[in-house]
Amino acid sequence: MSSQYPSGSFVRPPGTDPTRRRPRLSFELLGCAWNGHVLVGTDAATVSQDDALVVRDLDGDRRLHRCLRCDAWLMLPTPAEPARQRPADRDEIVLPTRGRPLKSRYVLRLIALTRVFNVLVLLLVLGGAIAVLVNQSTLRDDLLANAASLQIVMGGQAVGQLQGLLSGGAGPLWFIAAGLLVLVLLEGTEGVGLWRATRWGEYLSFVLTTLLLVPEALELTSSTSPGTIIGMVVNVGVVLYLLFSKRLFGVRGGAATVAAEREHDISWAALRRHLPDAAAPTRV
Repeated sequence: MSSQYPSGSFVRPPGTDPTRRRPRLSFELLGCAWNGHVLVGTDAATVSQDDALVVRDLDGDRRLHRCLRCDAWLMLPTPAEPARQRPADRDEIVLPTRGRPLKSRYVLRLIALTRVFNVLVLLLVLGGAIAVLVNQSTLRDDLLANAASLQIVMGGQAVGQLQGLLSGGAGPLWFIAAGLLVLVLLEGTEGVGLWRATRWGEYLSFVLTTLLLVPEALELTSSTSPGTIIGMVVNVGVVLYLLFSKRLFGVRGGAATVAAEREHDISWAALRRHLPDAAAPTRV
């Protein structure tokens, strides 16, 4: 079908704008540096004008292939033993994530890495709780024998709480261990959902992080340690990012606007916008 390219519609590929004093971080270039370029027609015997958006013949021996992620054009030799006659049809090609959805994926994966750290810490605490359960009587006797020394290091209140916990039987400790296991499962599920950039992962992360703000706010009333303050600032930032940038609960247009942004940045029309008018194919 024919396409029209209005004047001024050209969008420069990442890293090619000479007027920018400060280079913009290009997540497309990062993705290609890590995963390699996404090319079409490298195994095709022939290409035609219909394929000019993604691959073009130069002189029969060489071709220009366009990366579907970063828009770079790479010169490659024509395949000596092609696996197919023509490049894949449009409906066979899965366009890679690019534009705003790609930037969002990097942010979500950064948040997911913090959840991995949380899971590791919770597993260590869970292991400690299980070790206390196994050696409860021995630890209680050691605590009573060294209570005076421990009060100097930990304070009398902390030692009293430990004595009450170890003297209360295995029930409270099993309850704590079960709670820690639930937290590990929730944090792990949240991390997987965020890493895969799923909508349910974003909602789960928003709910869990919001609930986590409650004990952090209560802790600030009794302690203003740097770790508590930094943790709360980070979690508030995550909640605000998920709510407004990911448009949860219908905020700023909700899921429909997210889908529209994805269609705008990850589509054949988006690829055409990164071609100068004079270079745009007449048939795409």
